[in-house]
Amino acid sequence: MHKLWRYYNQNKIKVWGILLAIVLGLVMLQVINNAIREQNTNTNENGNNQETTSNVVSYRNESESMVSGGNVSSLYSDEIGEVIDQFFTYCVNHEPQKAYDMVANDTKQLLYQTEELFEKNYYENKFEGNKQFSFKSWSSADGIFTYQVRIFDNMLATGQTNDNYIEEYVTVTVDAGSYKLNLNSYIGRKQLNVKSEDDNLSVQVVTVDRYLDYEVYTLNIQNKTDKNLLLDTKRNTDSCYVVDSFGNKFEAFIYENNDEDLEFSPKEMKTLQIRFSDAYREGLTIRSINFTDIVDKEEYEINNDIEGNTYVVNID
Repeated sequence: MHKLWRYYNQNKIKVWGILLAIVLGLVMLQVINNAIREQNTNTNENGNNQETTSNVVSYRNESESMVSGGNVSSLYSDEIGEVIDQFFTYCVNHEPQKAYDMVANDTKQLLYQTEELFEKNYYENKFEGNKQFSFKSWSSADGIFTYQVRIFDNMLATGQTNDNYIEEYVTVTVDAGSYKLNLNSYIGRKQLNVKSEDDNLSVQVVTVDRYLDYEVYTLNIQNKTDKNLLLDTKRNTDSCYVVDSFGNKFEAFIYENNDEDLEFSPKEMKTLQIRFSDAYREGLTIRSINFTDIVDKEEYEINNDIEGNTYVVNID
């Protein structure tokens, strides 16, 4: 103790200088922190494009779309951005029941009929742990607004980089007067109810479900003959297809349908779903569905080389 007191007496100016420097340093640090906090507050109040909370990093850049080159109107961009931001905020904050309320009815009916299915097949696969997300306009053609969303680990919480991420595409739709989301690259359903028939077949195109990379048509088909018919033999990959307004052909993934589904007994009616390879794009209009390998089942079993018949359903 005596030595410390002696040291102090001999170095008063130096000791007080060090203490003053420490105090000034702490004061300056507090001033800087307050300034940063105030700047962040002002940024959020002014609607800056980046909003940060403990779990969420969302970039709302609804200007030029990445694919179509169109722009999301300022009339919609803020509202749509808020809807997407709120849905994924619920997800990363582990509130799936609130997120489910924001899912569009078409997606619910097609993919997640119950909240339990939504949690198991969507939420749990993407949002386990501490996540963040970002999103950007992907396509804004024909009044349909689709966004690319990236879901990644919270770097501050996990210490991991966000090089690995889950990519999701959502489409915003108006449902019962409010904005809702279609998920998993699903764009939405269109009612068609177009019917065509001749002496052999009756075909009603009921609906089309649009996804970013393909479309699924639901058809009611009746065999009007007294023979057993095969709607498609599957011997060719391009025998069933749709044709757009420019004459482009898009093949069906007919191999996904069971053989039994394509077999029609006399007078039998079935409901089929057939997936086609047409990717969604601006101005896409499908004119017809074409079946070009319809055969009599008994004749085909005798001779696999018989020529198939063609049936065209004009849609538009």
